[in-house]
Amino acid sequence: MPRFQHLVVHPGNPQPRLLQQAAERLRDGDIALLPTVAGYLLGCRLEDKAASQRLTRLAALDDRDPPVLLCRDLAQAAAWLHIDDQAYRAIRQRAPGTASFTLPCTRRVPRRLASGAKGVALLYFAGHAASQELLQLLDEPLLLALPPSGAGAGCVEQAPATWHHGMDLAINAGLLPALAVFPPRRGREPSAHNDRLVAEVVPLAC
Repeated sequence: MPRFQHLVVHPGNPQPRLLQQAAERLRDGDIALLPTVAGYLLGCRLEDKAASQRLTRLAALDDRDPPVLLCRDLAQAAAWLHIDDQAYRAIRQRAPGTASFTLPCTRRVPRRLASGAKGVALLYFAGHAASQELLQLLDEPLLLALPPSGAGAGCVEQAPATWHHGMDLAINAGLLPALAVFPPRRGREPSAHNDRLVAEVVPLAC
């Protein structure tokens, strides 16, 4: 049987006590399943080398793919990624969770993550209250793992079996009413316009 802590939170008004528990677990090196507009995705602390290596193995990530940084807001993202005026405008035009943005990394992004992707990363905002408030508590970005298809799970039970056996924590906000799909994992290149629109939002059934 998979063994991970299961925190059931209210989708619109998540309980601070439970999110504080989740933040503490992530600080201790855990890998968590997080609710986003792109479905449930795996994440860990960006600067935790052991956790990020475990995440890479668990999700079978490719070193050539840009790391995906889950950030709280533009102010936080600007410490980790270079955001020029053109990128800033593109980001402001998209609703949180509906797009990812290919941007050059600053030196704060660990070299082990940025070097294989030629110094770029994908910026993503979760667009979900639980993940947003978790990022507020952590006060740092998280590293996300994307499935090969680019689509997250619509509910915790739909997450890949390998994830269930390898993750430490699931923040369960119930069925996500819509799903945004990232571009397929392999072969991404930096966008000339500094933005990558995620595929159309489609309904989910669980």
